[in-house]
Amino acid sequence: MKLVQGLGHLAEGRHAKGTLIITEGAVLEEWILIDSGVVSLCARVAGMEVAVATLWRGDVIGWDSPLGREQARFDVRAMGEVRTLRLPAGQAPQIHAQMAAATEARLQQQIFMRLAGNGLQRLVSVLATLAAALTEAAQRLPPSLALPLVQGSLGDLSGLSRRQTWIYLGQLSQAGWVRTTRTRVLLDGLDAWLALPAEIEREGLACIATLELCTAALERLSRGTAEIRALTPVARSSASAR
Repeated sequence: MKLVQGLGHLAEGRHAKGTLIITEGAVLEEWILIDSGVVSLCARVAGMEVAVATLWRGDVIGWDSPLGREQARFDVRAMGEVRTLRLPAGQAPQIHAQMAAATEARLQQQIFMRLAGNGLQRLVSVLATLAAALTEAAQRLPPSLALPLVQGSLGDLSGLSRRQTWIYLGQLSQAGWVRTTRTRVLLDGLDAWLALPAEIEREGLACIATLELCTAALERLSRGTAEIRALTPVARSSASAR
């Protein structure tokens, strides 16, 4: 990662899926960079852990970050295998500030979606965010993606009840974009899911306001990515430049 080159030795941490990397209320004595993998930020509500956001490669979760300046405001839990890099608090302030600002923007975008969108918009945004996070370092994209979260946790991230989550996932499943079992949620048409955030940024939340509009957007994006893949390398480069 270019920003951390030249910093010398960084302490490395490796965290298995489900590991609690930072505990809510803990004193933050290091700034911690996510070098690979995905984490969930969770709040404790009535004795339960509720997922509120997702962060991934390039995000800062330690001292003086959106997690908190000196004390953690959330639990941070690994959603899969996670590698972190650590420096003592206060070192490399310029680099840290850049990374913290990018993390803050990513976090605020997720919070905005949670507040501004309807139930379907919030869930679809969470699914697209997870697709981007979980494939960020992939060399080749699989046709489908198994999410490391059960339906209840997806509901927490979306601000939905379990029943609402189940209903919306069922609708997306009937439309062919999601498959669900009792323990797994899989995204189909992954190229379209990955292109969806940029589409929302261009067209606004209205483009996923209903199941019909959301399906139309995903179908349009799926056709577009298929056309780009079908181009020769030279033509693909020209199309991308446009």
